[in-house]
Amino acid sequence: MANTNGAATQAEDIQQEVQDDLKEVGREIRKRANDVKEEVVKQLFGAAETIRKEAKEAHLEGDGKTAAYDVAKGLEKAANYLNSRSVEKMGDDATRVVRRNPMRAVMVALIVGLLLGIMLKGGDK
Repeated sequence: MANTNGAATQAEDIQQEVQDDLKEVGREIRKRANDVKEEVVKQLFGAAETIRKEAKEAHLEGDGKTAAYDVAKGLEKAANYLNSRSVEKMGDDATRVVRRNPMRAVMVALIVGLLLGIMLKGGDK
């Protein structure tokens, strides 16, 4: 009977250790996700500022200027959204949107991925 109690205690200790390790991994993942989020916010604000600056220097008028400023405004709106929500809340928001409009979500993800790829590749020059 003593062996059974010892094994049960050992199993509980191992279970607790695994749970503690998982909690630590979860904290580290959230920290990294928040660090990435902060960097993306900076990049989006920087991109918006650059778009406005380039539009001004190119002396854009009419539709060109409006389009450039609308893109910059959209980037700032995305940055503000990221800045105002936790990673967990954004995950909940994303899940809700994908369930409502799966095809639209896929198209938006493709477009955002392409834009981010272009921005990141442009920054390496």
